[in-house]
Amino acid sequence: MSPKLKAYGSCIAAGCFILLAASTLEPIESLEANTKATNHSALMLIGEKMLHSAEAAQAQSIDISRHNNSLRNALNQLRRQTSTLVQAEKPPLLGQTIDLLANEIPLWQQQVSLLRGQALTQRNRALRLLKQAYLEIWRPHIRLTGPIMLAESTELTLGHNVKIRSVHANKQNMNLATKNNEPTPGMSLAIPAVNGQDIPRELNLHSFQISRNSKVFAHVEPETASTQVPLNRMHQWRLILSQLNGEPLSGADIEIEGHMPGHVHGLPTQPQVTTEIAPGVYRVEGVKFQMPGWWVMTFNINNHQFNDAVTFNIRL
Repeated sequence: MSPKLKAYGSCIAAGCFILLAASTLEPIESLEANTKATNHSALMLIGEKMLHSAEAAQAQSIDISRHNNSLRNALNQLRRQTSTLVQAEKPPLLGQTIDLLANEIPLWQQQVSLLRGQALTQRNRALRLLKQAYLEIWRPHIRLTGPIMLAESTELTLGHNVKIRSVHANKQNMNLATKNNEPTPGMSLAIPAVNGQDIPRELNLHSFQISRNSKVFAHVEPETASTQVPLNRMHQWRLILSQLNGEPLSGADIEIEGHMPGHVHGLPTQPQVTTEIAPGVYRVEGVKFQMPGWWVMTFNINNHQFNDAVTFNIRL
């Protein structure tokens, strides 16, 4: 084979890697038909199966996309090399083979899109099922089912404890503060505000989350009278950890991290798990937020069998 056609073999090899594999997704209907069971731990196991099926489909879509890109690159290289050959040097039917393989690329891309869509749909259904069963199992310990919210307060607070932002109609960029929470004379529109954060429009604020490695399903809520977060005051949280088989994740070592995306600071305190109230139910003490805005709280979990982490977005 001519050195100029070395890419030809790699092109064919890349194409052969892309085999039309049947989707690893188990039909959603067959899985959901089993959700009539009354055992909530069994429902969590079904949710876990659906979740792993969705993850397998997502992995398959990545694999197909990777080989599809390899095929595209090999074809482009082969076209460049064959363009320098005289007609007599070109292998018979080479041009037709290149065109045939090139026509397959959009079909494989459609397969990738289909798998990703199916994986996302099944993942969302799996998470809903896990939450449904989890709520029933842990109901005695759960008071908050929505997102974590900031407690109502008459105190106006700006980022980093600046009290008042007062903006004149002709001076939109002014940012003034007073010591007694009174707006500056002649100014208007005194509002609490957040500086320097690019908050995603579709931020996931659920207080129920799956862990990073899909080992743990978790819920967190403030242990306050209103289940809301007080500003600039120490308070406690409750963290509930469950394995995906419905069993409590007991005896775990947990480290807590918190920060504000877009700001160069974390929490003003170092919250710690102080006790396990019940199997899988942990009390977190020393929580404090000094300003409103978008916070991210991560609980790093080590139960001596695996390491995992679960993250919650909080918009106060």
